[in-house]
Amino acid sequence: MLEENYKEILTKLERKASLKQAIYRSSSEVFGQMKTALSKIAAKLYQDYTIKDPSVEVSYKEINQFESHLKFSGDVLMISMHSNIFNFSDGHSILQSQYVKANEDLSYCSVIYVHNFLADSIKYNRLSDEGTLIARILINKEKHFIVEGEGALGFLYDDLATNIVTEEILNDILERAILICINTDLLLPTFAQVKDVTLHQKQSIVAASGYPTGKRLGYLFNSEIQNNTL
Repeated sequence: MLEENYKEILTKLERKASLKQAIYRSSSEVFGQMKTALSKIAAKLYQDYTIKDPSVEVSYKEINQFESHLKFSGDVLMISMHSNIFNFSDGHSILQSQYVKANEDLSYCSVIYVHNFLADSIKYNRLSDEGTLIARILINKEKHFIVEGEGALGFLYDDLATNIVTEEILNDILERAILICINTDLLLPTFAQVKDVTLHQKQSIVAASGYPTGKRLGYLFNSEIQNNTL
């Protein structure tokens, strides 16, 4: 029995561990392409717009191997790669596709996230500020992918069998994500929502360099944020 267990361990390591390493390598290559695409977009925006209006800052910054930022005016588009590999839950439509049924290993995916945060949230380290997940890109070992996201990104790239990563597609995803950021305005809450505040809340706000802010929230006091998350 012990020998059988050990053989099963070796078999599963050969399948799953090696598979996940292969997916990680594929995803790292895609993420490298995505960072390059984002830096090119930054350079082009700087050339075509910022030179005409220097008050509008456009810049690209690689934070580390797993994260990069594009800052454009008051927004930051963050792309980040998760270091782990995931599979879909039972009953997910992906598992019903002929592409995956022919090879179950193709359902295992890495994840690249595309977030939008306010530039001031990062500048002033406002840790209570909320960002928005614009999209997440799920990539398998063959560099087939799907995108789950806002707007058109929620349905344009939803077929794992036919979607294969290309430079053109990565540019399209990033440009659509940037447009979503630009088209989503920071909304001011009603006066009644924010008129009551304790001294402790106000002092905490000043210490944190401003009101906790997010595009979907406008801005809220700390107590309101806590109540909204209960």
